[in-house]
This record gives sequence, structure tokens and C-alpha cells, in this order.
Amino acid sequence: MIGARVHGGLLAIALLLALLTWNREAPTEIELERILVWERDTSAVLSIIYRSSDIDLVLSPRTENDQSFWAGSEVSYQGGVGDSNPDTLVFPLGLPGSKLIEDFAEFRVLRDLGGIARDRADEFGLDEPEATVTIEFSDGVEDLFLGKAPVGSEDRYAWDSPEGSLYVIPEDVIRPLMLGSPALRERQVHYFLASDIARVRIEVDGQERVMLRKPAEIGDPATWYPLGSPGQSDLTFANFMERVGQVSIEGFGKEVSVDSMIELMRIEYFDEDDEEVGFLELYTGSDASGEHYYILSEQTKILAEAVKSLVEMVALDLTEIF
Repeated sequence: MIGARVHGGLLAIALLLALLTWNREAPTEIELERILVWERDTSAVLSIIYRSSDIDLVLSPRTENDQSFWAGSEVSYQGGVGDSNPDTLVFPLGLPGSKLIEDFAEFRVLRDLGGIARDRADEFGLDEPEATVTIEFSDGVEDLFLGKAPVGSEDRYAWDSPEGSLYVIPEDVIRPLMLGSPALRERQVHYFLASDIARVRIEVDGQERVMLRKPAEIGDPATWYPLGSPGQSDLTFANFMERVGQVSIEGFGKEVSVDSMIELMRIEYFDEDDEEVGFLELYTGSDASGEHYYILSEQTKILAEAVKSLVEMVALDLTEIF
């Protein structure tokens, strides 16, 4: 009997260990034992500047509408550095951008080769560096000069100066800077889930509508009903909210002013504690290429160009919900 209990206990422990192993997250970069070059708090990072023959990219804090956030300012030289009409755009950083700031605050490399490149700079592409990275901290500046990729990889050779150390920087750290805005910009309109929403307030042309959301039963869609009328489920409004949830960001271009746009709608989202968790504003504007739609939310921080087909469907529905 004791033996059976012992075997049962061992089996339970084995199952628990198997479950923990199955659910264990993938190892982090730090767990991969990369070599620490310098370490600062992220709050000490003031800016990150990347310059190459293709782009000038500056990542730095920015303030809009009393909100402080990190943004990128990118000048793209499609015709080379001498291009007299370079494209410039400003974009808020998304999660990859935030990760990049962390990576350069606590900078780790795959290899520290010391002074090996001082007399062999051409072998590592450092006689004429392809790009430079400047990280400005509250207590000083760190520079990195980028060379070529080691054979068979997308990592990069770099040194901090011809008199300094030669490093191999991991691809996942340096690649986002080289790609610029497509790799670093915000892509999400919101970070909250549809299930987090209990109430919305919509404004259109001075009209206002407040609707409450009733959580769905498993396998069923959520229902929406007017304030004070829980029995009056509104299927039209539910379909409208589903389309609003599909609105997405096409990209960020040249800075445009809200004052030059026509506002189509503002919607505010509240949770079950009646705390506002986000908002969405839809705008339309015209230019020589035709109608454009823009969105502003708690995540975009600045106007973002929206996927036109998705906003058009929402715009058509506005006449049905008022």
C-alpha cells in the first residue's frame, strides 16, 4: 500500500514537471548569455540615432496632446544622400521599438573580439562603415560604427571606435534600425481586448449615443443595448462595432494636422469599472491622389493613415446607428 502511494506521488511529481516544462516560456536574450557591453536604465536613454546612405533615423521622446511617448523621425534618401527632395515621416514606436530601446540601454553582443580589427578594418567592412549608431544617455554618448555581416549570418560587425573593441551585434538588435519605420512603428490601434469593454460613447456631427455591451456566452457573439434598456439588443450596432474593431493602420506618412481633416466619428471605450481605456477618432481628407482616411487613438498618438476599405465600411454604417 505504501509502495502504491510512493509510486502515485512520483507520478504526480513527474506530471507536474512535464507540465512546467511544456508551459515554460522560450529563453530570453539575456538567458542566451550574450556579452554585456554597457548597462543603463531605459529612463537614461535620451535618443538613438541611426545614419546610413539610405536613411537618417532619430528615435526620441515626443509630446503630443499632453501625452509623452517615443517616436521616430525618418528621412529616406531614395535617390541617395544628395537627394534634394527626401521623404520625411514621423511615427510612434510600437513594441519592437520599445524593445530596441531596452536593447541599447542594456547592450549585449554575441562576441567581443577586442582590438582584433585595429589593423584589419577592411576585413570587417570598417574601413568605410556602412552606418553609424549614436545612443545618447543622460550621462554621456555611446557610438557604434557598423561594418559588414559575418559570413553566413545577418549579424553585424561593429566597433565603438578604431581604438576600441570589435563586436558582433546580433541581427535581432541591429536589423530593426536598418529597416527603419516598417520594423519599428506602432501597428496596433488598441491594446485592450473587445472583452474588456463594457460601455462606449459615440459622437457624430454633434450627436451622441451611449451603448452597453453584454458579455457573450461561450460560442455566441456579444450583444449591445441602449443605456437603461438591457432587453433591447441592437444587432445593427453589434455589426457596426465589429467593423470598428477591424479598423487598422496602413502606415504613418508626412505629418498632417487634425485641423485640416474632417472628423467622421469619435468613440470612447470604458471598462466594467467605467474607466476610459481608449478612444478612436476617424478623419477624412482629400488630396490629388483621392480620398484618404486617418485614425487617431490612445496608441497611435499621432494621425495614422488607415486602411481605406475598412474605414469606408464604418463610414457607411454611421448613418444606420444614429
